[in-house]
Amino acid sequence: MKISVLGAGCIGGSIALKLKEKHHVTAFDRDEETMKALEENGIETVSKESDLYDTDLLVLALPMSVEERFLKETDFSGKILDVASVKTPFMEIARERGLNFTGGHPMAGNERKGKSGWDREMFDGKIFFLCSLDGKEDGMIENIVKDLGARPLWIDYRIHDEIVAAVSHVQYLISLSARYVGKPFEEYAGPGYLSNTRLSKQNMEMALDMIRYNKENILKYLENARNFLNVLYHLTEKEDFENLKKVIREVIS
Repeated sequence: MKISVLGAGCIGGSIALKLKEKHHVTAFDRDEETMKALEENGIETVSKESDLYDTDLLVLALPMSVEERFLKETDFSGKILDVASVKTPFMEIARERGLNFTGGHPMAGNERKGKSGWDREMFDGKIFFLCSLDGKEDGMIENIVKDLGARPLWIDYRIHDEIVAAVSHVQYLISLSARYVGKPFEEYAGPGYLSNTRLSKQNMEMALDMIRYNKENILKYLENARNFLNVLYHLTEKEDFENLKKVIREVIS
């Protein structure tokens, strides 16, 4: 099967590397060093974006602001699968424009940027959310997700955005908060601190896009986190260890 990948950052490059094992993969990225690295890894590249359009599936692995512009302007009529961590705005643009579009999002990744984050095993056993415009599940796309080693899971795109706000987007801000608190003492930190602050090291522009495109859901769960921290603060201030124990047990049970 012919698959084109537009954008070869951490996720796009990893997708291209993995799918190359079973499919004819072509890729394009605007960064010359990334294009060179793709070719060194045996992935066919093209000289311009439109050369990707002779394909069975176009995978969009673009920054969200760039994806928005692409979807609003493209004349590509074939199948599109994106990988953005927010779905609602892009699903709605695709619906309005009549695009043959499936929203996708692998629950995988790392904090490294660009080709330094490429990992062909990144998707092994991970959930890969899929969102349909018409409520129908696309078997071809589902099989491609399985070829990545991932587990396809069809879901309503609005529910997706709420879930991801809670388990991913707000977690970045919490990780950033942990780093803010510990930064003056990082030289003494152990593995717990490093684990808690790992997400804070991810691509800042990607994090800002998450906030820009999923603001309402993020605010909802950020408020939850703020309220919970207030509870912990007041129980600690009062040395109310019995209720503190109850709160901790409720969370970890």
